[in-house]
Amino acid sequence: MKKYFCSIVFSVLIIGLFSSCLLRNSYESKNDKHYITVSGSGKVSVEPDLISMNFVVRTVDWNVNRAVEKNAANTANVLSALKNAGVADDDVSTDDYRISQDNLNNYPGQYTVSNTINVIIRNISIAGTVIDAAVRQNTGANGITSFQYLASDSSSAIRHARTLAIQDAQDAASLLAGASGCKVGAVADIREDYTTTSSGNDMMLMAKAVGEASSPTSIKQGKITITSNVTIKYILEN
Repeated sequence: MKKYFCSIVFSVLIIGLFSSCLLRNSYESKNDKHYITVSGSGKVSVEPDLISMNFVVRTVDWNVNRAVEKNAANTANVLSALKNAGVADDDVSTDDYRISQDNLNNYPGQYTVSNTINVIIRNISIAGTVIDAAVRQNTGANGITSFQYLASDSSSAIRHARTLAIQDAQDAASLLAGASGCKVGAVADIREDYTTTSSGNDMMLMAKAVGEASSPTSIKQGKITITSNVTIKYILEN
């Protein structure tokens, strides 16, 4: 009976050890994979139908109350000029408002009040008129701090850019894998980011144009470029 019991125990140990080896080998075979990581890029240009601009109204005074009052008066003049130029009230908003005291420059103690006004122009053809009304007609705006073309609907362009980026990555993976005698398998990981940039009007050139009061400001319409960048990790197959 004792010999029979020992035989059973020995058999159980052998089976357990064999099962453990099978499980370990199965795990290793499933994770013994080779990968290839590639990048792809896709760009799509879009015609803008909006312009976003920031005008700054800045006033300076030794008395903070007078600086605030001057800024309020100048801002009211700018808002009126924008409305007369064709900008809707709903497309005008305060982007930033600051009150600071100068303790470093030539006139320490002076107060500066800055009011940044964001304007959305839905008719690009009147952009030059809007700039002249706010800055060049002495209404109170000191300059332009931001100018950006926008598209009211860029969803289809973003999808197209992503498709191009993925195709670019797939082509690169197929080329590299084929040259190595392998095939591209399933996707193990994919990461993406996209950027939107606009071109057409340099801020330095615009500042120069605004300063030249002899002729109206002209705006040459630029384009919006949507760029999608993807990084894809593929499983390699023999």
